[in-house]
Amino acid sequence: MLRSAPVAEPVVQIRGLTKAFYGQRVLSDVSFEIERGEVFGYIGPNGAGKTTTLKILAGLIGKYQGDVMIGGANVAKERAKAHKLLGYLPQAAGFQKWRTVWSALDTLGALSGVPDDVRKRRIGELLERFDLAAARHKRVKELSGGMTQKLGLMQALLHEPAVLVLDEPLEGLDPPSRSLLKEIIIERCKAGTTVLFSSHILSDVEDVADRVGILNGGKLAISGSIRDLTAAFGLPVEIGVEFAAAPVETGFLANHGKVAELKHGQWRVELPNGADSDAAIHAIIEATLAAGGRIRKIGVVDPELDDLFAEYINRAKHAN
Repeated sequence: MLRSAPVAEPVVQIRGLTKAFYGQRVLSDVSFEIERGEVFGYIGPNGAGKTTTLKILAGLIGKYQGDVMIGGANVAKERAKAHKLLGYLPQAAGFQKWRTVWSALDTLGALSGVPDDVRKRRIGELLERFDLAAARHKRVKELSGGMTQKLGLMQALLHEPAVLVLDEPLEGLDPPSRSLLKEIIIERCKAGTTVLFSSHILSDVEDVADRVGILNGGKLAISGSIRDLTAAFGLPVEIGVEFAAAPVETGFLANHGKVAELKHGQWRVELPNGADSDAAIHAIIEATLAAGGRIRKIGVVDPELDDLFAEYINRAKHAN
């Protein structure tokens, strides 16, 4: 009899997390899990409790109700074990301003127990990857805000952690630096690192997150992929069609739902509720070929995260 392979437990497990400050609850029974190599985007209005959650994971807030586990280690009871697995970037990373970039990273690496030879190698690698090699001898006080933000992420990555917890990691960065950091997050994910990060720049979350959790009023309202959230909110499914050579007539698109031409050769078809998107795509391809046209691109169009978040906020407002 063949035995099925054991299913690895999630790297991050949060169960029933509740936290109050001065009698006021900021987190209420929050529960979610993150798998190995998964990027989980944590979004919500200001004051929703995102930073509090991340600080609890990092061990900076010790009194709370519920269970918080990293790699099987309970953050409250096995703090040292959990800490070794974690890389953390707070909203405002603090460095000794008089230190050089190299010295700051070297000191923090030593405090984290990274051996001398590994520190030397990793600092050099990270400076190159973050385009800061030329600034290695600059003092922290001489760095721009964006360079300081990069330095914060480098210190979080220095010991090659299994879990990265990032609080607004793209804050204050110019577009090229944001693109670079998103590339690095995706690289770490492919290497098996589990990532939890919060951001108010929802397009950036959408670019890198496998799943998204929406926190509101201290409660996790919903979590899932963009497509999961689309289905949960009952939003219409849309098919995008781009013709390489437009057919003589495109009236057949209306057989599948509400049609809009975005620009010449590009169309959007909003399917009725319950329609089979795969069947509609197949039928559109067949009709296009029969009408003498050619398709460059066709597929289901996921809504943008900004639209989903706006939809959630609108519904939450009317539910109260």
